[in-house]
Amino acid sequence: MRLRHPLILAALIGAGAWLTGTAVRADGDYTVTIAGQTRGAMTVRSDGAGVREIAYSYVDRGRGPETRTRLRTGADGLPVELGVTGLGYFKTPVDERATSKDGAVTWTSAADEGTGNAGAYYLPYEFNAEISASLARALLAAPSRTLALLPGGRARIESGGERTVQTASGPATATLYLVDGLGFSASPIWLDAKGELLFEGGSWVAVARTDLAAEAAPALLSAQDAVLRERAVAAARSLGRRPAGSVAFQDVTLYDAVKGVFRSGMTVVVEGGRIRAVGPASSTPAPRDAERIDGRGRTLVPGLFDMHVHIAQDSDGLIDIASGVTSVRDLANDPDDLGRRKAAFDRGELVGPRIFMAGIIDGVGPLAGPTKALVDTPENARATVADWARRGYPQVKLYSSLKPELVPVLIEEAHRRGLRVSGHVPAGMTMEQAVRAGYDEVQHANFWMLNFMGPEVAAKTNSPVRFTAVGEKGAGLDLASPEVKAFVELLATRRIVVDPTMGAMEDVLTGRPRRIAPSLAAVADRLPSTVRRGAAAPGFAKTDAERARYGQSYGRLLEMLKLLHDRGVPVVAGTDSGAASLALFHELELYVQAGLTPAQALRTATLGAAQVAGAADRLGSIEVGKAADLLLVEGDPERDIGDLRKGVLVMKDGVIFEPDALYRAVGIAPSKR
Repeated sequence: MRLRHPLILAALIGAGAWLTGTAVRADGDYTVTIAGQTRGAMTVRSDGAGVREIAYSYVDRGRGPETRTRLRTGADGLPVELGVTGLGYFKTPVDERATSKDGAVTWTSAADEGTGNAGAYYLPYEFNAEISASLARALLAAPSRTLALLPGGRARIESGGERTVQTASGPATATLYLVDGLGFSASPIWLDAKGELLFEGGSWVAVARTDLAAEAAPALLSAQDAVLRERAVAAARSLGRRPAGSVAFQDVTLYDAVKGVFRSGMTVVVEGGRIRAVGPASSTPAPRDAERIDGRGRTLVPGLFDMHVHIAQDSDGLIDIASGVTSVRDLANDPDDLGRRKAAFDRGELVGPRIFMAGIIDGVGPLAGPTKALVDTPENARATVADWARRGYPQVKLYSSLKPELVPVLIEEAHRRGLRVSGHVPAGMTMEQAVRAGYDEVQHANFWMLNFMGPEVAAKTNSPVRFTAVGEKGAGLDLASPEVKAFVELLATRRIVVDPTMGAMEDVLTGRPRRIAPSLAAVADRLPSTVRRGAAAPGFAKTDAERARYGQSYGRLLEMLKLLHDRGVPVVAGTDSGAASLALFHELELYVQAGLTPAQALRTATLGAAQVAGAADRLGSIEVGKAADLLLVEGDPERDIGDLRKGVLVMKDGVIFEPDALYRAVGIAPSKR
């Protein structure tokens, strides 16, 4: 999981505060937590005259920012001068500057440079929670509590209620503020009576003031979730429609996932949330009272699967359904948060996909993954598997910092309880060793290459080495060598599923400064401006020579994908993206680029995925008796797999959704058709 994918910027930034008429000293110390574990800190020091110095850092599996920010604001709360130095999330140098002078703001950042009107708030690319609070103070002082943003967009703030919390110095009033216009949904933040930051974030990443009582942060998180959920439920009521009777898709081209072919001139009849008839239009009449949908020039495919997600907020569900993704597999999340969201999606209270869940397990240590399920003995390893099984999880995902000697223990316990086992390859092991130990599936294509890079690299794959080693050495891997052939044969013989996340690999291996991440480039102009800017991702390569080498290595990964597919290794499509399933279309395009046909690529996100999820009896193909999960697109995905972006209708369990309406609800422009 790319915890700080640039798009999560928009989800995590909140805003709100009390703007006083005169500057005051406002020093503060904060902890940064990831999945409930302390992973970093933020300190704020002010001079009482409008200048704040902010030190911000956290560790996310060897990644994470280390920045120092100097922010000077004017009487209106707008930045007059800003400077950010240090290291960014990928440990690349940071030197961001913005200055307001003579009615104009001039800036330069890792994402862009430009000049804009001084009446707008410049939102730094290298943000932190104190910047969020600064924006909030400016919003509260602004007319109608709205402000234009630089480089683009507009933000609006509103109050979400108050709550009394305990601090080291006694009770304090915490006010919740919600900011719209920064991302796909409202961004929450809690401030004290002086307008200073108390808490910002969610169940995955949070920043909390150190003087808050232990129970305060969970209480604030629960309260903000209730407010956000109420807003989301109200919005969802108008976004879906359950037909009164049957629905007939007439004279449509149909993707037959069972045969792996496209069939033209077909009719599909849906009634009561189920597929009731499938056949040639000439011999499959629509019921007399059916709602008829013209399929000419259109293609009907099964509802798509995204087999690698981490649902972060309710708006993810809207994006998934708008994209035709009616089923997802969540491969690491807070179990309580995910359980509540899954139940709301299943009830239709919120718009969202079916969720298949996997519980993450990692080892104890500074490079541990974002989870509370950390194990270091056989006893707590077995107990942790038992806990995921008790919660109803069908799968566990083993992570990178596990002790290799605990892997067989975890696999044995999981299989004994009927759970599938997938994951990263723990440091100190190779992928072949993980497979021979009993893995059913491996996430991420980089582990294919790491298998051949020797013990020195294998020992460090719980760090960014699992990306940089592939970039540096992958281009030299001989895919025709006996070692590679034997490895591929092992995976094929044992039917080991691979979840390549090729788009995520492309982003980290070929991303360049000031360019949109490749996985989202095709939809970038449809994104909210702040999200679009956040999608500029540099990747791990730091020089042009490194970028050229990393690009060659990525090309070799694509070749390896084709090799695995042709030998019969099961492939499932997943994104691991911070933009919900918007990147799934590009994932499938990469499979076609690797040499799969569009029909073969589409199978990885339909019936092939449903089989791995254990749901092929009811999902994944357009067959009589299966759930009416469907995506109708304008165009011909057999000719251009990218036509899957041109959705005109999505159906989940027979409920009809208009993709463009869902996209608009989260600030995304309609698809281009």
